[in-house]
Amino acid sequence: MDRTEEIGTPGPGHERNTVSVRGVIRFLVLLAVSLLVTFAVVWGIFRLLARDAKSEDRPLSPAVASSMARLPPQPRLEDRPLALRTGLNAQEKARLSGYGWVDRNAGTVHIPIERAMDLLVARGIPAVQSGSAATPAPAASGASGVPAAAAAGKPAR
Repeated sequence: MDRTEEIGTPGPGHERNTVSVRGVIRFLVLLAVSLLVTFAVVWGIFRLLARDAKSEDRPLSPAVASSMARLPPQPRLEDRPLALRTGLNAQEKARLSGYGWVDRNAGTVHIPIERAMDLLVARGIPAVQSGSAATPAPAASGASGVPAAAAAGKPAR
């Protein structure tokens, strides 16, 4: 007799089903219930936070407003950091939306962007002559980087 037969080990075949169906179903139900409870808790927290956020939409008290307006400690690089940017933006807007001289002696002017686009549409893009540079030299352009002839509304030659 073989030794495996004496111990009672199963021979060839399949493994017995040792998984409890009742245990798997119980686990799945418990998982679903815990997910629902977690969802309800998170939903309640979000509603509570949304209500608190609405109650905080009120004007600041003068004490809080004054503390927020305090400047950082020395050394400060700029006393009024937005003043320079605001002034620069106003200058750029005035330059880009108005007429003015680039070089009065040469008779070169700058024109508003809208007018320049209208002229470009009406006259078309000037053809570049062969043998000439495709980009203008820095001396030939105005202070804004636009070629003087284009800024004056003249076609390039």
